[in-house]
Amino acid sequence: MSLLGNMYNKFVENVDSRVKLLPLVGTSFAVPSIIAVYLLILANSIIIYMYIDGGWYKDVFIYCVPITYSMDARSMKIINAFWWTMVLKLLDFIETGIFVLRKKHRQISFFHVYHHTTTALISWLTLRYYVGGMTSFEPVVNCSVHVIMYGYYFLSSLGPKMQKLILPYKHVLTIIQMIQLVILMLHVIQALLPFCNMPKLPSFVIFLDIVINFFFFYNFYKKTYQKSKMKNK
Repeated sequence: MSLLGNMYNKFVENVDSRVKLLPLVGTSFAVPSIIAVYLLILANSIIIYMYIDGGWYKDVFIYCVPITYSMDARSMKIINAFWWTMVLKLLDFIETGIFVLRKKHRQISFFHVYHHTTTALISWLTLRYYVGGMTSFEPVVNCSVHVIMYGYYFLSSLGPKMQKLILPYKHVLTIIQMIQLVILMLHVIQALLPFCNMPKLPSFVIFLDIVINFFFFYNFYKKTYQKSKMKNK
């Protein structure tokens, strides 16, 4: 990590002093952030299309649809989309590495580690054993939410003026995350009902993970936004 740290310090410090006051160039993260967020928006949008092209909207949507383990073209498209979803969840770990390099250790909370670890692990396990049917609903919703989130981050990366303009709406991202989790909870409950021919134990584990994540997001919202409102009053 010290080697990476040294490389990072050189990247940040060895900037031509003549360009430090220029917009987008003076800071080391503006252009890389814009490119990264643009690519993430594009990737999530393409994955959503892949699920729809694989028949999610037509054949599954929000209902209890068992896994068929079929080798037909649509099923294989869903599998391919799920594989790319898992890759995106693994790429999320880069965010933790960036926090370490930038010495923002406070942002590496238990919530942060738990959320990214369990999301990647569940994506991997689902892809290995339970991909298809109603399990395609969660990644479609999650990728849609990430398009909104990265859209906000894209605007935020455009500079201080834009950051100041959109900052009052930042709390909405956490609200959207919580709404997403409530929708996913209600959807997974179907899999636990007797009439739904889905594996019960994995469905319960996923349900429990969603509940835990909801309470993490709710506590984060209370601490970050409700307390700041009280201080402003």
